Amino acid sequence: MPSIFKRGMIFVTFFGSCFAIALLVASLGTKHWVNAAAKRTSNPEESDGRIHFGLFDGKKELNVAYGWRTYDIDVLHLLRYEPDFLNYWLWLGTLACICAGLLFSGLSGVFAAINAATSTSTCLANSKGLFLWNTLALLVNAGAAGFWVGQYYMNIQYNVLSTQDLENMWISEGMAELGYSFWFVVGAAMANFVDVIILMIAHSNSEVDPIIPMLEEKANGAIMLY
Repeated sequence: MPSIFKRGMIFVTFFGSCFAIALLVASLGTKHWVNAAAKRTSNPEESDGRIHFGLFDGKKELNVAYGWRTYDIDVLHLLRYEPDFLNYWLWLGTLACICAGLLFSGLSGVFAAINAATSTSTCLANSKGLFLWNTLALLVNAGAAGFWVGQYYMNIQYNVLSTQDLENMWISEGMAELGYSFWFVVGAAMANFVDVIILMIAHSNSEVDPIIPMLEEKANGAIMLY
């Protein structure tokens, strides 16, 4: 029974890893790491703007009282030619951590399936090795969230507009917030954390249960001596 319980709990972490991977892929594919509003200082009551973008691209809709106009946002272009738009190293750190999170979550999922089906003695592939992969996935996903929070407090909360928009008297200071694409990464980190807790439960059960037969064997031996 302990072995069945342990393998069952390990198999549950496979689904946790898959869930984390799905959230990370969604965070890369969606364009709502930032949601913001904008106003024009020359006519704030009549103007309005809506901006959203992801790690690579997005859209902005601006209305100067003559109707809405939609424009594409090329984040990579702005990173290269307008360094005040976002901090490049924080952006790169966010992207690198997400890629690492995909790798480690993928490894933990593969090895969870292997350990649920069979036993392996390979150090990094056995059930205890799953602690390593899930912990690494947790750390890098938390790191990605941390990098983007730093990005928000250093740049995003003050401005998400291009230089051209700023010259046209548009502002977004105090009107930006973290979008759902960011919270996907937080959710992936939480999934990895839950997997670590499940593994702790599985291993604590497997470590305690085998003690009982050993005690019984010693008691039987003592009886035989008498």
